[in-house]
Amino acid sequence: MVSVQYYIILNEHAGSGRAGTLWPQIKEQLAADQVTYQVVTSEYPNHAILLSEQFAKQVPDQANQNWVVLAIGGDGTLHQAINGLNQHPRQHPIPVAYLPVGSGNDFARGAGMALDWQTALTQIIRCTHPTTYDVGTYNETIKQERGIFTNNLGIGFDAGIIAQANQSKAKVWLNKHHLGSLSYLASALDVYYNQTGFTLTVHVGQQRDIYPNAFLVTTTNHPYFGGGVGIAPNATLTDHRLHLVVIEKPNFFKLLWLALRLVFKRHLTSKAVHYYQAANIHLTVPAIEYGQLDGEEMGGRFFDVYIGIDQYPFWVDVTI
Repeated sequence: MVSVQYYIILNEHAGSGRAGTLWPQIKEQLAADQVTYQVVTSEYPNHAILLSEQFAKQVPDQANQNWVVLAIGGDGTLHQAINGLNQHPRQHPIPVAYLPVGSGNDFARGAGMALDWQTALTQIIRCTHPTTYDVGTYNETIKQERGIFTNNLGIGFDAGIIAQANQSKAKVWLNKHHLGSLSYLASALDVYYNQTGFTLTVHVGQQRDIYPNAFLVTTTNHPYFGGGVGIAPNATLTDHRLHLVVIEKPNFFKLLWLALRLVFKRHLTSKAVHYYQAANIHLTVPAIEYGQLDGEEMGGRFFDVYIGIDQYPFWVDVTI
């Protein structure tokens, strides 16, 4: 087994507190496997970005460093950890690992990781070398924000659902009963009635398409969003492409039909659904709409965002 040290960023609030509840058991397993680690706790929104950035400054930029940053939490914790590591790009990036104990855990699904934490931890600590996966990059020019996303960047319906679900008291109860993905479904109807269509311009290469009644706009790095919904069934973490799904606002009955087709992964052939695959995508929305990155709220804003693809080393062996 490779002699690896782990810098653990623990988000005790992930999964409505599930990560904090599980931490004593995780510690026992780390001790049983004689894992060397130090742990810090993410105490406020975006704290994990600062923690991983500060840690990266302490680790020499050399090929033989043996540190791995391990995010214990949900997709948002992983998002923050990898963005902190990327604040100052290195010649030899520090590998990142992720123990999926949040609400959605979509990156784990996309990577083929186990969804139960014990097996996932085994896939991490028995790993012997990093695996390079694609990550999305974004540059939002209006607010001058840039960074990485591991799952997806969404505008409109899915982002509205996340904003609503994150404020829902039901989400806490559902997470406690391992039904976190249902909190998104519970918010969907309310958001549908309040979400109006908006104008979207998609630039891909020399092609420019304008949608006057866009409703859901998701650029994804792998098949899943919203806690296991297969929005882009053919996407993989190693295809070096972004997958953009644009859905124009359907009436309620068409929405139900689309949802059914989505369950059976037949939605991409629907007339209201538009699908792009490209290494670079430029999206503009001249209206205030919700946005989300890996389930993290971007707030309501106009959008002028350039989206690309990059690679990053992940410390996990999904064959175990």
